[in-house]
Amino acid sequence: MKIGILSDTHNNIDKITKAIDFFNLRQVEFVLHAGDFSFVSSAKLFSNLEIPFIAVFGNNDFEVYDLKKTIQLFGQIYIPPYIFELSNKTFVLTHRICNISQPFDYMIYGHTHKPHIEKTAAGIFINPGEVSGRRYGRSTVVILETDTNHIEIFDLED
Repeated sequence: MKIGILSDTHNNIDKITKAIDFFNLRQVEFVLHAGDFSFVSSAKLFSNLEIPFIAVFGNNDFEVYDLKKTIQLFGQIYIPPYIFELSNKTFVLTHRICNISQPFDYMIYGHTHKPHIEKTAAGIFINPGEVSGRRYGRSTVVILETDTNHIEIFDLED
């Protein structure tokens, strides 16, 4: 299964639109957002995805009730960590990296705004970096192929 991963969109409408177009064009089968939309206005854009969408809240997500109500029109959003099965793999979707006692295949997280992939005995940790590009000037997303464990970081072009 091909999964698109992003985080820390922080209301950057142009970059969010590019990320959505990027995932739609590459025909990913699922999109995971590791938190920090910031406002409902930017979360609404994800309704343009042509694939299923799951997200978690981040520490800079405001208007939480309205965010949840909006996202539930086209996807799902949870309080982190959200643990679920997809393509016979166990995912932990969270905003901040966390300790959990159960085994997992992938821990998807954000918050640091730095892309990072680390394969450990516990599982594979994936931070897609920031879509917003506001902290480090780099706007990135990840595509994960669960069948092969191939993980690639992509820079969204300006």
